[in-house]
Amino acid sequence: PFADDGAGADPVAGDSHFSAVLAPAQTSLAQFNGTIRTEVRYSVNGRNGIVLFDVIYSPDVPATWTGQPREVGDDGSLSYVLKADVRQAGRYVVSGRVDDAKGRPFALASFNDVLRAGPNEIRLTVFGKLLHDKAPAMPLTLRDVDGYLLKENVDPDRALMPRLEGRVVVGKPHPLRSFSSAEYAGEERTRHLAEFAKDASRATEALAAFD
Repeated sequence: PFADDGAGADPVAGDSHFSAVLAPAQTSLAQFNGTIRTEVRYSVNGRNGIVLFDVIYSPDVPATWTGQPREVGDDGSLSYVLKADVRQAGRYVVSGRVDDAKGRPFALASFNDVLRAGPNEIRLTVFGKLLHDKAPAMPLTLRDVDGYLLKENVDPDRALMPRLEGRVVVGKPHPLRSFSSAEYAGEERTRHLAEFAKDASRATEALAAFD
């Protein structure tokens, strides 16, 4: 049942936002591994409707969060460092939403890399030039962090980590001069630019031959 009473899953009573909890672990789906489709029937002013929610559920947790997340300056950028105890080694994809001091969405910080079993640090980075160019109201807040272990050639293709809901890190009011205005110059960017240059050169040669 959904409710707007400020109890259980509902954070604020009477705000016309209805909430409920889906707890597969407490049902016959406890050992199910895959997508669960929930069908919700509702009635508003005498009119009926149906809405569907698809949830990927896995009974085994591949990694858990540990320690206290923190914000750090990172070579002209801003990073959020989170610690995780990894039970299953593999490629992990983690993302967190970053809001400015006025509560407006500013960035989506992400991580995509292979983690070994045991203690690990995960860095969600907001690039310095983005901060420099957009000049968000400080301090920034990291919220709602999601992560999963990516699996290949199976369904479902991921095993979920516990979600860090709400505010995870409230940062400090860093001055803009502490961030770099330099463009990103990583290996991936260099490789892509080299490939694009080859494509452009081949296209120029083809046009010249056509003329």
